Amino acid sequence: MSKGKAVCIDYGKKRIGVATGGLDMKIAFPKEVFENNGFDKVVSRLLELVSESGANLLVIGYPLSMEEGQRNLMMKEVEKLEEALKNVLPKEVEVVLFDERLSSFEAQDVFKDLREKGIVSRGTADDSYAAQITLQRYFDSM
Repeated sequence: MSKGKAVCIDYGKKRIGVATGGLDMKIAFPKEVFENNGFDKVVSRLLELVSESGANLLVIGYPLSMEEGQRNLMMKEVEKLEEALKNVLPKEVEVVLFDERLSSFEAQDVFKDLREKGIVSRGTADDSYAAQITLQRYFDSM
């Protein structure tokens, strides 16, 4: 897939970070953060985001364990979300799980100084930037 738009999410129990980007230029941008107010509301908001942006690719950050072969609770939640989205999104929208390991830590590190100065708060920067990091890594792997 080399044309169109992508939406990427960094799924969290409290917040969902969102990034977007064009498949032609392969540059990711942070978009927004929204609260995780339950599975159905998350699915509904993601349907809106994909529709609003005209995306034909949804990348979901996949929280693989740092220990090879280990499964964690968040992996199961993200897999459940992936299945639900595949069932409700138009067939032309591809849904992909992509390794997001350490993206949140990288985002926290980038914004540490800005948080200390009171310029950004944790939820507004880290989560959408973590999604941007994951989407950019996806683009770089293409």
